[in-house]
Amino acid sequence: MGSGLRRNGKTLRKARGASRFGLPALAVTAVFCGIPAQSAERQHCVPADIVLWGDGRHDDSAALNAWFRGAEAIWAESGNPVGGAIAGHSFRLSAPVFVPGGTGRRLDAFRMLWPERGEVVSGGTIVSGSDAATAPTLSGVDIVGGDPGEAVPFDAPDAAPKNRDDQASCGIS
Repeated sequence: MGSGLRRNGKTLRKARGASRFGLPALAVTAVFCGIPAQSAERQHCVPADIVLWGDGRHDDSAALNAWFRGAEAIWAESGNPVGGAIAGHSFRLSAPVFVPGGTGRRLDAFRMLWPERGEVVSGGTIVSGSDAATAPTLSGVDIVGGDPGEAVPFDAPDAAPKNRDDQASCGIS
C-alpha cells in the first residue's frame, strides 16, 4: 500500500512541476496574442448605410443623395467602392435627389425612377463639378412626369460637416 501512494505522489509532483513552467509560458503567449496585427494598409471603411444598388429594384434614395454630397459609397452587389463616377445604372427612388455643386460627382447613361410619383429621369449626364459656387450641369437628360421647375438649379445652404470614426463604421465578421 505504501508504494502505491508513493507513485501517486510522484505523479502529483510532476503535474505541479509542469504547471510551474506552464503558467509563465501561458502568460507570455497571452501577451503576444493580445497584440493586434499591424497591417501595411490603413483600413478603409464606409458607413453601412451608404450602399448603392443601382439595379432599379432597391430604394437608393438615401445612398444616392449621400453619394452626390460627396460621401463614399460601395456597390451592394460587389462591395466595391463606387468612386466619383457612375455610368449605366438604374435607381429606384422614393425621395427627391439633390445634386450639390462642387463634389466632383458624375452620373452618365442613367435612369432614376420614382414609381409612386410616376416620374422618370433618364439619359445623358449630370456633373456636379469641382466648384461649390457653380451649379451642377445637366446634358441630354430627359424628364417624364416631373413637376414644373425640376432640374432647375437653386441656392442651398452648405451641408454641415460630419464627424465620424472610420474604424467605428467597419463591418466585423
